[in-house]
Amino acid sequence: MRFPSRLIFSAALLLSSSVTWGAEPVPESDAGKHVKLLTVGNSFTRNATRFLGELAEAAGHRLTHKSLIIGGSALERHAKKAIAYERDARSKQSRYADGESLQEALQTDAWDFVTIQQVSIKSHDINTYQPHASQLADIVHRYAPQAQLLVHQTWAYRKDDPRFSGHSDDPAEPKTQREMYDGLSKAYRTITAELAAKRIPVGDAFWIADNDQTFGFRVDAAFDPEAADAQSLPDQTHSLHVGYRWQNRNGQPKLRMDGHHANVAGEYLGACVWFASLFDQSPVGNSFVPQGLSSAYAAFLQQVAERAVQQADDAAEGVTPSAVPAFDDPNPGRKRFDVRASEIDPEAAEYPDIKFVFGSKEKPQDVQHASVDTSVAPQGKLVIWLMGYNDGLFQRLNDYGLHAVQVSYANKWFGTLCRPKPSDAYARGRVRLEAASGEDFSDELNLEEPDGAAGRALRLIRWLDEKHPEGRWGQFLADGGMRLRWDKVIVSGSSHGSTTAARFAKHQRVDRVVMLCGPRDQDQDWQGIRSATPANRFFGFSHVLDGGWTGDHYCRSWELLGLHRFGPIVNVDHSQPPYQNTRRLISAADVGGDARRAHSSVTPSRSSPKSDSGEYLYEPVWRYLYTHPVDQVGEATAEDPDCLREHVSY
Repeated sequence: MRFPSRLIFSAALLLSSSVTWGAEPVPESDAGKHVKLLTVGNSFTRNATRFLGELAEAAGHRLTHKSLIIGGSALERHAKKAIAYERDARSKQSRYADGESLQEALQTDAWDFVTIQQVSIKSHDINTYQPHASQLADIVHRYAPQAQLLVHQTWAYRKDDPRFSGHSDDPAEPKTQREMYDGLSKAYRTITAELAAKRIPVGDAFWIADNDQTFGFRVDAAFDPEAADAQSLPDQTHSLHVGYRWQNRNGQPKLRMDGHHANVAGEYLGACVWFASLFDQSPVGNSFVPQGLSSAYAAFLQQVAERAVQQADDAAEGVTPSAVPAFDDPNPGRKRFDVRASEIDPEAAEYPDIKFVFGSKEKPQDVQHASVDTSVAPQGKLVIWLMGYNDGLFQRLNDYGLHAVQVSYANKWFGTLCRPKPSDAYARGRVRLEAASGEDFSDELNLEEPDGAAGRALRLIRWLDEKHPEGRWGQFLADGGMRLRWDKVIVSGSSHGSTTAARFAKHQRVDRVVMLCGPRDQDQDWQGIRSATPANRFFGFSHVLDGGWTGDHYCRSWELLGLHRFGPIVNVDHSQPPYQNTRRLISAADVGGDARRAHSSVTPSRSSPKSDSGEYLYEPVWRYLYTHPVDQVGEATAEDPDCLREHVSY
């Protein structure tokens, strides 16, 4: 890690629903950085972040910090809460003290970082981390895909902590501070790598400081806690832990030992490590020093924090730049790519039972398409199209400054599965979600992760980034290419493709959903479940002669998705952009009274109506659907009492 030169500005403390330290919002180029942090942990996280706000403020930065803390909690307890919410959003077991679930907290702000940690007593044992750490990581990436997941490496207990008294017969129990540190150091590095995350090396900093020849803690060998007189204490100079203290219990003095938690010095050291990791700036020379710490000792702790972060090859290095990278193409223009999924991914498989196959060399059925125009200013958004390739649409998307891909995924199951009728009101939605994600949601389908639409898209973007770096495809990858930046992705499709796009977006937060002639599934209720993607990010467009419209399929789905809260149904034939900022658009343009033509008319095709001059009537509609600012919304309207809600009963 390289630390930029320090910036010093005056600032004032602000309070909101989450604590914000620093000055009023101003451009970062003028007033440092604004980091948004969500921490999930226990008292060790509270210890290590106690002084983080003051350090940020002293350096001229801003920090917004929300914490989900449960004293003594392990990864398993936090994961169980998150899973309880997934099963039932009303579950009391999913709530923290403030009434929020983890999923809800993840949606309250555009977090730069989300942190997790293991409980200290188990931190040396890597077997206690999984599957809970991966479960939490999955939730974080689904609900806050823009956030970088960080693992807070906690610290070993003090040398004279009772844990190291040798009373345990468990061979896996650490017998010394060194054994505990070695165990937790290996475990935290391992889990950080498994999660493709970054680490906040507080435990390393504690070890370095505790064993320094000058400032390291030395156990007072002359002190006998069993024979100590009331109020007498050992020499605890340079202790980073709370250590021995007297407390009054029932009117009697009682000697207590806390070799676990950090004292002011330990809290300051931890905060310096967090500061260096989150702001990518050395804490050395920071003007904030807590009361009670000498300037020499504080300077030492700052230097230790800097050393711990610089020595860690997996430490966080500040916020990833959010600016859209400009193209650097010596031959700017529109570039198209066609490649078979089976060629770029040896893990890709066939599923003949649902007609999801590779085909032959002469008649391939797994060709995937991509395009970008490097002569157009980029918007930093990727459209994943879940339907047959439509070059007319892709040309327009590229003209808008959007990257676009069409993936080969399982979309021919409709005539085979959930027949003759879905088993319940969510069964087809589960199939759609498995087809899109590659995860196990349906007992009627058995896809592997590489063969879901998401997995195929990830591997296609990796391939594009390697083959065409000038196209800046790498901006849509995160964590070293291990996952997609779904916050930069627009999922879109037509007909059943739009339905699957909507179902996936309920599960995975995305930038936007564009639903052309859809969603269908009039006999399903998944449209009304909780959503990882906010409702204002869904856009729909239908022709009024489409059977999905006349049959009340689309109006029902739109209302279950909550789109009526963002504007009325607007007929584009008689309106101009921005169409009252609505999310529901219709057209009654002439299609010769043909319902099938009406269905396909809302995508660029021979069915789409044109003006007398030969231009598509829906040109402004398509641009609106894919580029209208999502924060600009129309006025809410009541639900349509004439839209049939119940099409089938189970």
